[in-house]
Amino acid sequence: MAARDPDSAAWLASITTAPPLPGSPAFMRAFAMAGRRLRGATALSDGEQAVLRFLGIARPDCWPLQRLLRAGMLAAAVDASGDEAAARLTSAFRTSDNEERATILQSLVLLPSPDRFAPLAADACRSSVQPVFEAIAADNGFPASHFTDLAFNQMVLKAVFTGLALARVVGLELRTTAVLRRMAADFRSERRAAGRPVPADLDALLADPPDAPPCAPPDSSHR
Repeated sequence: MAARDPDSAAWLASITTAPPLPGSPAFMRAFAMAGRRLRGATALSDGEQAVLRFLGIARPDCWPLQRLLRAGMLAAAVDASGDEAAARLTSAFRTSDNEERATILQSLVLLPSPDRFAPLAADACRSSVQPVFEAIAADNGFPASHFTDLAFNQMVLKAVFTGLALARVVGLELRTTAVLRRMAADFRSERRAAGRPVPADLDALLADPPDAPPCAPPDSSHR
């Protein structure tokens, strides 16, 4: 980052030295400011993407640099929050705009003790804002690693219902169970009985998973 934008690197270093706690006014101002930095920076190199994959980011090629800047700030702020981290991050999530919410959800895999954020992530799957739902359901390894079977299954069925390609659900092949297949089969039967079209991915869920498609570009229009 320093080579691309020394000013943004210095800004992040100053913020993370004594990070404001998630949900505080100072945090919300800084988090919004971070999204306005690195707009003209170059894409991640192959080596940088390899490092991010090692850290748990499933599709680093889908990550703009502003998201990485925000993720770095968020990780430092969560670490400084101690036992209050889950409650504070939930507060920050609720007062964020949709683009900021998406960044929080995509950054969960990078946070310390990520299991404690599973309730926040599962609740986010109920969002009616598609980019927010996709931030947790698509190209994100957090659900496969930390969701209960019920939460994961419900997320997958909502992905089918909303048209999200199941190839973008990370770890689906490892988390597909007899229960999920039965739920998918029941849903398919209900659609057919009602004379409604059956999403192609519903059939795919009952067969072998397809290859992952290219990631969608970041969507900042839903704010």
